[in-house]
Amino acid sequence: MKALFALYPLLQGDYKAVEKALLALEGSGLDYRVFPTHSEVSGKEEEVFQALEAAFLAAAEEGGLVMWALLTNACEAGDPFRKPDRLLRFPPSEIAQKALEGLEARSALDIGTGTGVFAEAFARLGLFTVGVDPRADRLEVARNRVKGARFVEARAESLPFPDGSFDLAFFGLSLHHLEAPMALKEAARVARRVAVLEWPYREEAVGPPLARRFSPESLKALFLEALGSPPRLLLEEGYVLALWDKT
Repeated sequence: MKALFALYPLLQGDYKAVEKALLALEGSGLDYRVFPTHSEVSGKEEEVFQALEAAFLAAAEEGGLVMWALLTNACEAGDPFRKPDRLLRFPPSEIAQKALEGLEARSALDIGTGTGVFAEAFARLGLFTVGVDPRADRLEVARNRVKGARFVEARAESLPFPDGSFDLAFFGLSLHHLEAPMALKEAARVARRVAVLEWPYREEAVGPPLARRFSPESLKALFLEALGSPPRLLLEEGYVLALWDKT
């Protein structure tokens, strides 16, 4: 597990507190790095928590302080996006190829990338790939796991890219979490093709409830409302893939 953290003494300029925290961190025996804005420590979960506690207590000897920490342990065995049954149902390589079928593409934007599962698939196909997500913890995991793509913290409804930056904008099981019309408009602004992977419209023990799923008819209506024309739909047993091309 990796923790990103910083200490802020309540009395400005009290650098002794920071020095004591770093000395405690050095004594932990864990791998750590110090940056201008924060520090990072890596190791086993229990050891990382103990190191953070020791650093805080050492710094607190100099007076009041605030500490923030971001724990990036969403992956390896516990990554919900990489569970074997999920990867079997939504095979990233197969879906990436279907999303690109008939499109001469050199670049892809994975919107709502999570820990980079589909970004990794597009990168392995040789595309310049960028993944965006509003959650910094997931992006930290994605950067550690997927070396062939770039990752940017951003919201789907306000993408930080110029018009026409990508050949493909892909939503991998993420559109139902978003303000869908605005997200589709932004995707179409930055890409020539928009692809949406979603759960089939039926009640299941896994995945979102039926009320959060798009029926084929509602997907068509959504694209028509947001982009002016309906998508092509690929209706598979385990998923739905909607493809829309800019004319």
